[in-house]
Amino acid sequence: MRKHRGRSKLEFLVIVALFGILAAALLDRLTGIEQAAERTEIELTVRNMRVGLQLAIGERLMRGEEHRLAELVDANPVGFLGWLPQGYRGEAAAPGGPGTWRFDPATHALAYRPRQPEAFGGRTELRWKLASQGSVGGRIAGMRLESQPN
Repeated sequence: MRKHRGRSKLEFLVIVALFGILAAALLDRLTGIEQAAERTEIELTVRNMRVGLQLAIGERLMRGEEHRLAELVDANPVGFLGWLPQGYRGEAAAPGGPGTWRFDPATHALAYRPRQPEAFGGRTELRWKLASQGSVGGRIAGMRLESQPN
């Protein structure tokens, strides 16, 4: 009787191929998870800016300072957060690298450069701007932070 001393080359190649397939599937799944995480991070940051804007409007209304709502139209939405988002570059006209936020003082728009553009339909920059809503007696009745097309 002959003893079997180890694996054959064919068995080794099959194992390597299986590990390769599993690694490829894992990397694909990790990319999907990274994209979902970035989308969630951006959605929560913008949602928090909107809540901060509502609080700023509410504060002015409660104090009877409706005339001061117009001051908010050109404001930097990051100011409503109470904290700076990761990668925030401040007021800058030129875009930064992936994962950076900036407020463009010329257009009064907040911009974000995604780390994973595929997560946002291939868009390389996302933009938001404060917009006034309605008018009562020539005064702004409300505001919203709205997404801008590229």
